[in-house]
Amino acid sequence: MKKRKLELSLFSLAITMLLGIGQETSAHTRFETGTVSEGVRITNNVVIGHPCGTNPVIGTSVVFPDGADSTVLIDGQPQGNLLTDFISNWSDSIRPLLSRAAFDYVKPKQDAAKKVVGFWAAGGPGMPEGMVAYVPFRLNAVNIAKSSCAKSVTFQVSIVDICQITGPGGLQTEGVVDLWTHNDLGTIYDSKAEGGPAPLKITRNLTANPLPESCGQGVDVTVKPSAAQINRDMPIVYEGKQIWPSKSGKKRSLQLK
Repeated sequence: MKKRKLELSLFSLAITMLLGIGQETSAHTRFETGTVSEGVRITNNVVIGHPCGTNPVIGTSVVFPDGADSTVLIDGQPQGNLLTDFISNWSDSIRPLLSRAAFDYVKPKQDAAKKVVGFWAAGGPGMPEGMVAYVPFRLNAVNIAKSSCAKSVTFQVSIVDICQITGPGGLQTEGVVDLWTHNDLGTIYDSKAEGGPAPLKITRNLTANPLPESCGQGVDVTVKPSAAQINRDMPIVYEGKQIWPSKSGKKRSLQLK
């Protein structure tokens, strides 16, 4: 009987720990659909899992690797490849969708050629403690290059959930932002906590787009943004003025017209 009780207790403890891990993981800001088949256009969501401590989320900034100067890794190792070696049509594949469920303003981030490389959302009620917020966008059909050996291509997407507006020096202060970013780019947006960027994985359609015979089982490719792109594209610019991080360095709320 004692042995039976002990086994039940250990089982209960294991289940509790697994549930805790699952809740912690699901609380990360991630995509509602993290894996997408190539050649399929979908509507997706950035899912904000929690505020910054007790401070509500008043905005979010999302940056996708643009492929221009991104680091491309094959099975986890950089080989000096270009994104175009593996993806034939990544440029301008992202479109934010208008939604005022949590934020009044949703705007695209564009590069010098006016191609969308991310988006931001802010204003309105925001997301208080105990809630989850969705920020919708459309992902156009992405195609894996037929001649490549890629069986999947994963984009590491950098996201910052904003709970207070500060200057660059305040981004590592508790309760100000949640950084879902890389920890080794050397930018002011680098995360010092666990979690990392949100993965968006494109899988190869092996029926319509089979691997070349020389590829064997194929490779998994990961795309990581450059520090230069993060520094350029992560700030929020509204009507020609950078409103986050605040250039004045003042701590304030995010007010938009």
